[in-house]
Amino acid sequence: MNTKSSAADTLSTEIEIKVEERHYGIYWIILLGACTLLVLLPSEASLVNTKRGWFIQPMFGAGLGISIVAAFAAIRVIQSLQQGYLKQFSLIEELSGALSNYRTALFSASLFFLYINTLSVLGFILSTLMFVFTLLWLSRLFNRTWILASVFTLLAMVLIFRVAVSVWLPDVWLYGLLPDQWADFANQYL
Repeated sequence: MNTKSSAADTLSTEIEIKVEERHYGIYWIILLGACTLLVLLPSEASLVNTKRGWFIQPMFGAGLGISIVAAFAAIRVIQSLQQGYLKQFSLIEELSGALSNYRTALFSASLFFLYINTLSVLGFILSTLMFVFTLLWLSRLFNRTWILASVFTLLAMVLIFRVAVSVWLPDVWLYGLLPDQWADFANQYL
């Protein structure tokens, strides 16, 4: 009985040690990226002459969001400095720790980047279906219920944004390969 108890105590101690182990490298990278984006913001989002107010400027929303990210990353960076992070810093350990801890987020971000870049090549419907089906497959929800829910939601989005609100995307490269009447229909509704 004592053997089982001591084994459970050892296991719980190992789990506690692994939970307390922190990798602050990702916060340093986020802070560096956010500061870089804040410095580049004036050249990327120009001011617009308007009488409606400063709050509708293109750089306001982006600047506010990036500033919040930078502030929270700075808090974690300060915590890492207080814990002596730089004294025990190892680039290879930090990279492997960040990749293992944030692999789902990094993979999802890569998928989203691929999705955004395929919109102009494959079109909204095809790109979105591929993106959503991949996420469903990765989350092990790729079954008839979720597939039908995704398809109906996508059709509702097309009806709302393309037909009701009249939001149109530029012509798609893939649809240019179709005959003219089909290409016009596909560029309008797909």
